[in-house]
Amino acid sequence: MEIIGNRHDPYSDIAIVSADGKGEVVNLTNSGYFDSNPRWVLDGNAILFSSERYGMRNHASWGSLQDVMIVFMNQDAYDKFRLNKEDYELLKEEEKRIASLKNKEQKEDQKDKKNIEVELKGIEDRVMRLTPNSSQLGDAILSKSGDKLYYMASFEGGMDLWVSDLRSRSTKVMHKLNSGWA
Repeated sequence: MEIIGNRHDPYSDIAIVSADGKGEVVNLTNSGYFDSNPRWVLDGNAILFSSERYGMRNHASWGSLQDVMIVFMNQDAYDKFRLNKEDYELLKEEEKRIASLKNKEQKEDQKDKKNIEVELKGIEDRVMRLTPNSSQLGDAILSKSGDKLYYMASFEGGMDLWVSDLRSRSTKVMHKLNSGWA
């Protein structure tokens, strides 16, 4: 969720709170800039959001630039996300091999009972910038596997659809729209 943290109104941060309503609201970004548009990704192991942390700042109520950012809820998800293409393929093969050794019913039962572990210690070190450069952002979507980031950005004129392959670290215009809004 978005919050106004540390009395930095109007600057918003990204926070989480337990779904049962117990416990404290935990500010994940504490950036002092606008962090907004949070959404859960990677089966709840991370939160995707936009931030003005690295772009041109909004000092006169206009002209700010954003980046797509991600914060990982645990070290395991962060480590898996950072694997290069070759190591990630090896990991997927190993996971397939292990899954084939288990009974399908047991695997489905475990999947239903899987809880997301939130490790707050060191979470500030698990915040990553996903876009290669700041721009005027429309919206962004991360693929289910976390290997591709699709986003609308005005970088070379109007809004265009971009795709970043996060494993190979390459970004390109997927579709040139040149529209004013996204």
